[in-house]
Amino acid sequence: MNKFSVLKCIEMKESDYDGPCVILACVSDPSFLLFFPLNKDSSKMINYVLDKNSKYDINTSVLGIYKTMVDSWRASDRFLSGILMDAVWNAELNEDVLSIRLAISDKSGEIESMVHVNFVHGVLLAAMEDVGVIVSDRLLSKMMPDSENNSKETRKKNTPHFPEDKKIVDIAKKIMSGKIKDK
Repeated sequence: MNKFSVLKCIEMKESDYDGPCVILACVSDPSFLLFFPLNKDSSKMINYVLDKNSKYDINTSVLGIYKTMVDSWRASDRFLSGILMDAVWNAELNEDVLSIRLAISDKSGEIESMVHVNFVHGVLLAAMEDVGVIVSDRLLSKMMPDSENNSKETRKKNTPHFPEDKKIVDIAKKIMSGKIKDK
């Protein structure tokens, strides 16, 4: 398992993808970055939350929903202790899918529940609460650029399924491999 922190979203421009990406930086090696494409609205929300001068509360439109959720956890002596990203097998689709789970802990630090959420919700909550995103070794190996042990055929067969954007893993691989073309 590898711990990552959420960095600001950036605009990418390359042949296969033109749009915003959120960056996750490895805590133990900050030069190791993961790039995930997402929509403009989500990237604006994440950047707003990450801006140290931004004040958000229950009245801040969409962010108010997340703030209310976090406040309700705190009111019952619970807190978000981390976020787990993994690739899990889906028998119906006959392929791996991305699984994002929130680890909710009690006041003594024991994990009380694991709640499934989508990618954007997980990253946004990680940014709001300044908690780490744990990325499994299995998911990382599926996302790594071409290598002798990670051939294109093997990766294509084992690439996790992303319901919102089926090309997200391929786009992330190209970005991480440095194969970005300037227009």
